[in-house]
Amino acid sequence: MGMDREAPAQRAGSPARTRALRIIGAVLLLVACAVVAGDTTRPQPGPVAWRTAWSLPVGQEPPGPPEPRHAVAEGGLAVVTAQGAVDVHDARTGRRRYTIAAEAVPATAAWLAGETIVVARRAPGAAERGLAAYDLAGGRPLWRRTVTAADTPSEEDEPRHSGYMIMVTEEAVTFLDRQVAPFTITSLGLRTGEVTARTRRPPGCFSYGAAARRSVALLTECQDRIELVSLDARTLRPVWTRPLPAPAPADHPWSGVTAGGDGYLAVTVRGAQSFVAPDGRLLSGVRAALAGPPPTGLERWSRPLLVGSYPEVTGARSGALDGTRPTPMFLISLETATGRLLALPIATPAAVPRLVGATEDMAYVHDEIGAIVAYELVRGRPGGMPPARWPDACALLDVASAGLDGYLPGPARRTVAGALTPKPAGCDWIPPAGDGAAVSVTVVWMFATPGGAREVFDAFVRRVKESGRYDPVTETSHALTQSIPLPGGTVSESIVTAGPALVQLRSTSRRALRLLTPVLQRALLTRYEPATTVAEPARRAGWVFAADEPIGAVLVADGSVYAGSRAEVHALDAASGTLRWSRGMGGFVTAGPILAGGTVYAAGLPGQVRAVSAASGRTRWSREVAQVSGLAAGRGIVYAWTDDGRVIALDGAAGRTRWKAGTGDLIRSLTPHAAGELVYVAGSAGVAALDARSGIRRWRFPVDEKEGAARVTISRDTVYVALADGRIYALDRITGRLRWRFRADAPSFAGLVASGGDVYAGGGGALHKLDAATGRVKRTFEVGAAGTATTTLAVAGGVAYLTHSGVRMDAVDTATGELRWTYPLSGRPGWLADAAVPAAGTVYVQAGDGTLHAVATATGARRWILESGDAFGTAPVAAGGMVYIGSHNGNLHATR
Repeated sequence: MGMDREAPAQRAGSPARTRALRIIGAVLLLVACAVVAGDTTRPQPGPVAWRTAWSLPVGQEPPGPPEPRHAVAEGGLAVVTAQGAVDVHDARTGRRRYTIAAEAVPATAAWLAGETIVVARRAPGAAERGLAAYDLAGGRPLWRRTVTAADTPSEEDEPRHSGYMIMVTEEAVTFLDRQVAPFTITSLGLRTGEVTARTRRPPGCFSYGAAARRSVALLTECQDRIELVSLDARTLRPVWTRPLPAPAPADHPWSGVTAGGDGYLAVTVRGAQSFVAPDGRLLSGVRAALAGPPPTGLERWSRPLLVGSYPEVTGARSGALDGTRPTPMFLISLETATGRLLALPIATPAAVPRLVGATEDMAYVHDEIGAIVAYELVRGRPGGMPPARWPDACALLDVASAGLDGYLPGPARRTVAGALTPKPAGCDWIPPAGDGAAVSVTVVWMFATPGGAREVFDAFVRRVKESGRYDPVTETSHALTQSIPLPGGTVSESIVTAGPALVQLRSTSRRALRLLTPVLQRALLTRYEPATTVAEPARRAGWVFAADEPIGAVLVADGSVYAGSRAEVHALDAASGTLRWSRGMGGFVTAGPILAGGTVYAAGLPGQVRAVSAASGRTRWSREVAQVSGLAAGRGIVYAWTDDGRVIALDGAAGRTRWKAGTGDLIRSLTPHAAGELVYVAGSAGVAALDARSGIRRWRFPVDEKEGAARVTISRDTVYVALADGRIYALDRITGRLRWRFRADAPSFAGLVASGGDVYAGGGGALHKLDAATGRVKRTFEVGAAGTATTTLAVAGGVAYLTHSGVRMDAVDTATGELRWTYPLSGRPGWLADAAVPAAGTVYVQAGDGTLHAVATATGARRWILESGDAFGTAPVAAGGMVYIGSHNGNLHATR
């Protein structure tokens, strides 16, 4: 239009006009050629990073057959809630737009394609599913239909299928319909719900399915062939078919197909992986996909197809990506012409993340702790640090400076952007002894700028802290340690950053990690940020000891602290935390440790009770006793009870067997009396008194197992039996004769406390004060709403302290019944806190989120909070002006 307006300024037929027309014609020809060529046009700047945009708590995936509870498309994000409704969110901001209300049959899955939401509703155990479609714009219902989609094959000779049984595309809802015939595939119109096509899969084959944008991809393994078929979602007619070779079975011969939102496929056949274009072209095998040159900025890339560890291949014969490299996770895309892979890091901790989906410039990942994290694509010139500038991982860690002598480095190079790193990007430090702690260092990623590394590190720290498995003791502004539960045990790792580097330090020993993390941090700061001062969180006064396994028992006596972990007992100076000795118990500790007469006793697998000197840790004796589940000691005798209801009495000094007795009950506890003549055994069927010298049963008080397991409290002359249903029995200690009984109006999990001639029992929203001699109710205190579970109870100094499911603690005056104060705990309903421990004007109580609270007994004011980074494994122990508590992450805390 501009040229037309300017044309009158030139004379027709003039040389200038002729040259102008020739130029215009040439330009138009070039433009036309470019349009025809399509892919030869210069693409927009390529992807260089993923930036965290927002996160949305949605809960963890429920157990059961895989069904998508979250779905995303350009127009929105659909989330199935725990209540069976469907929340629809803005895909760019995460803001909730509206809710599709829950119905009598809850929603179990949701899909989003084009401008349509499809919701599946299914009653537990039902074969039928109700499908309903809604318009994405405002949730207007479109159609409803009941279908029977296959879950598992009923007979071996029928076709079998793996993956989602319902697949939704922009054209249709496709499902394996068992209502018509086993594993017939049926398609419904996306906007109408009417049947558009049906087809039967060939018998004797195993298929894997995935939904692309407008088609359904089926990988089919038959006896005589393996093929990948793309079906038109609406007509179910093959669009293309690609025969695939049958590779030799791998160690883990897994097969499957994954489809991206733009139609690109990741196909795995018996452990061999390849990548396929939407038109059926085989783009690359996994090794070719990793071997391409670094990006130039002229490539076209698919939307993210996979999420996981950095894509690598280990082993000469491996044909699939190796997923053993941990933090952080990477979003993986395909170069659309050659099938090269592009992996860019995201701030998601090592876990089992699931790629919910991707739009043109955003990706959505459901992570381990139950949140959907949205990442925004950053485009620009190809970035990242060239492999030639990556540091030598072995040179980053001076293990000898941490006292780990004799370790030998095992360097490992990595393929990054198609090229091997000139220097090793990983280093496994090999201990001199076969049972030493394994240590490894990995340069996870070198970013183009320090800001890129810092963004990922900060987001990673936030996510790890939300998961509740980190170590606050080693936390700094540049490092964080977390614990990762694996099938074979727990592995700990530290993530350290400085400048553009993100480096991982991993070990099977938390103590080694505690020593080496500062060494690695100093090396990285010296190299990349020499002028930086490391910031550390404020620490509480006291000390922390790091064990290699969770702490499950804490004992304090004679200036020493004894801590039991899964396979060891540690003795430390109570004031300084200096380690005095550590002793392995010969296997997994199943009972103890307990302390009596200067000796520490513990039982471990495969079946052994061991006694060690409390002063030196030297073994005094050990005896084979199978299946020990508990230990107690009294008057020079150690009592071990077993899973099959036996009690074995051992001489505490020499370990010889004094007697054995069978109870015929599942034993929950054994309590020797201070007088020494009887021991009381509580189980699911009642309480029995055994002679401490011979094991002969003196009396037995039976209870109905339905009433709940018995909990025993012993005073000078009375045995009190508390059941979970709220019943309390008072028995004569010598004869077992029933003295009195009482029943609370609600279940009690707190047991009871005998103090000063009274018995206190918490049940529901009340605290009952009973006369210890007669059982008469002296007073009932209201301490909460009826039906509230009282989980722990302690009485001291005329005050009863009750905790309620880790949610709050109440302090009640035992004389007047006045509620002195209520203290809110940071746990959540269902998290049980251990008993409150009053000592010297302070009551210590833990919450289910791994925090220990010190509260003033007089006012209920908070004195301080200790964050452990994980759930506690012991109750707090107050002694000598200090409080000691053990955590599941292996830390023993001592503070004041």
